[in-house]
Amino acid sequence: MEDSQQPVNFFFFNRLSLIEPGPVITEFERKVFEDGMKMDLSAADEETAEMFTNIYLKNYKQIFQSLGQSAEDVAEHTVKIILAENPPFRHQTNTLYTPMTTLKYADPNGDLPIDIFYKMVFQHDKIFSASLNFIKLLRWRSRKSFDLGKPSQ
Repeated sequence: MEDSQQPVNFFFFNRLSLIEPGPVITEFERKVFEDGMKMDLSAADEETAEMFTNIYLKNYKQIFQSLGQSAEDVAEHTVKIILAENPPFRHQTNTLYTPMTTLKYADPNGDLPIDIFYKMVFQHDKIFSASLNFIKLLRWRSRKSFDLGKPSQ
């Protein structure tokens, strides 16, 4: 075999990154909310109907206004991770949502974040509402873009 016919071995090191968005404001989410407002829940079990009505529908607007991000923002994060020389294994696109996702690692069963969210909504709803309003205020004041650890240009 001539040198030009020698097989060439290429080693590609694939990097894997888990991109984790929190609540994303989309037309799909708005449609689910609108359809949910009209939904007949009489055939659903009582616990599911109560949670859907008293958690999701009751708090939808405030949660998404406080914690939600646009699909464009998620896409911007995704592109930056894809183009990063050394991307992180995990990347949350919405740092405001990090405390809730962190709770799932503190409990191997995964019940802790659900339990805390349930208590915040049903037992401490005034604190929950005030917290969401405070988060909205902080987001409005900061209006800073994320930088993945690099200084802003």
